[in-house]
Amino acid sequence: MRPRAVVTLTLAALVAAAAVAAASDAQVAAAVAEPAPVAEEGVPVAPEYEAIDWVVESGLRQPHLRGASVGIIVRSLDTGETVYERNADDLMIPASNMKVVTGGAALSVLGPDYCFETTLSTDAPSVAHVLDGNLYVVGSGDPSMVSEEMWKLAESVRVLGVARITGDLVLDASWFDSTSTTSETVANGDRAYHARTGALSLNFNSIAVHTTPGPENGDPAVVSLAPATSFVALRNESTTGGSRSSSTLSVRRTFENGRNVITVGGRVPAGSGTRVHYRSLDDGLGYFGAVFREFLDEAGVMVEGDVVTGVAPDDALTLAVHESKPLSLIVRDLNKYSNNFVAEQLLKAMAAEVNGPPGTAAGGARVLKEHARAAGAAEGSFRIEDGSGFSRKNRLTPRAIASVIESALSDFAVSYEFGASLSVSGTDGTLSDRMGYAELRQAVRAKTGLLDGVTAISGIVENGSGGEMVFSIVVNGYECEAWRVHDFEHSILSVISRS
Repeated sequence: MRPRAVVTLTLAALVAAAAVAAASDAQVAAAVAEPAPVAEEGVPVAPEYEAIDWVVESGLRQPHLRGASVGIIVRSLDTGETVYERNADDLMIPASNMKVVTGGAALSVLGPDYCFETTLSTDAPSVAHVLDGNLYVVGSGDPSMVSEEMWKLAESVRVLGVARITGDLVLDASWFDSTSTTSETVANGDRAYHARTGALSLNFNSIAVHTTPGPENGDPAVVSLAPATSFVALRNESTTGGSRSSSTLSVRRTFENGRNVITVGGRVPAGSGTRVHYRSLDDGLGYFGAVFREFLDEAGVMVEGDVVTGVAPDDALTLAVHESKPLSLIVRDLNKYSNNFVAEQLLKAMAAEVNGPPGTAAGGARVLKEHARAAGAAEGSFRIEDGSGFSRKNRLTPRAIASVIESALSDFAVSYEFGASLSVSGTDGTLSDRMGYAELRQAVRAKTGLLDGVTAISGIVENGSGGEMVFSIVVNGYECEAWRVHDFEHSILSVISRS
């Protein structure tokens, strides 16, 4: 008997921006499904699921879905029987449904209890009030390192009695390669979901920009950065408008002369309250080093040297080891909040663990492909370019997605953690504002995906007799608002839940 997936319903708030892939790709293009090299023969539709055909056919006749490609598969988790399929072997752009593969692979390859370590070490002869040598920070790609955890890292130096370091602050990020972006689109973007990776990263390699109206009409808006750091320049060109004026606020991040610059412009209506905008940062390693040095200063630990990059010597004296939260909780953040940064960090972490450092995106993609094969996905049913699904070059068939989900939920070692990582309809994550009505609320546990012309939802849904059904619904090539396609997906899930 397969273990039932248990999903935690408590919404864990991320400390920093959840870099969601539910944002549109900058390269707007209609997504068109392409047939897989070999498609399996269809199976007879179970009578109780025949209504799905009616929903799909009537939906595709609507003007806003005309010309769209739809791939669907529904399987029983208990028996493995396929009760409905339509274009289940077509290669389609999965968007963030790729994270189902990444999260499942990470739990399987690294283990639910895996923790990322950030190590502080020194080449000083001894630990004393004055540390006569360098302080090394060795990273392993912790995707959950945020300001609060970095403060703890700085405190771990202070409590050793160290007040002065005569050498440099040396950043060892050699566990990953130095390529921080997966595509030109990501490299040119400034949103938090344009994830930059690195073995030493902070706050998802992003910064929070807080904007508040000024005291009087015409005054500059009040703008602040979190964390407050000299590493990022702030250019405030915004003003405060009347209480009935509309907002024209804009927040941009550029990289000028080797420095990140946040420019805030436009008008903020009086009385509109504080808003928070998250922007990605270039040179994530420099960001980590600058903020860590500032935390050391606040802790009363002065670094006399510079912040530099390097590799810690093998015989360095370990001062402290900071462990991340367990991978099970990191994968929960990945899937519930569709965090691109976490996905790409996990991709490289798996590559480094399996193949040895440095971890690369290409090496991680090979790990994902092997995981998909082991889960039962056929050769030719996947093309993997990244871990987040942001690339429009990714391809998965609905059958491959369902196979990965079914495999994870059938593996006792990871099933409960994987199930708990999926969003709950009408309750949390990217499904918090979807399917909130009685019929489907808390009846669906799924991963969503969204790019221009692409929407996907895959997971498990309880049918009318209490059985758990694994499903994958992928729609490519539509030219309407995404909510219309979501309603179409919900209609299909309603049929499954009643069958």
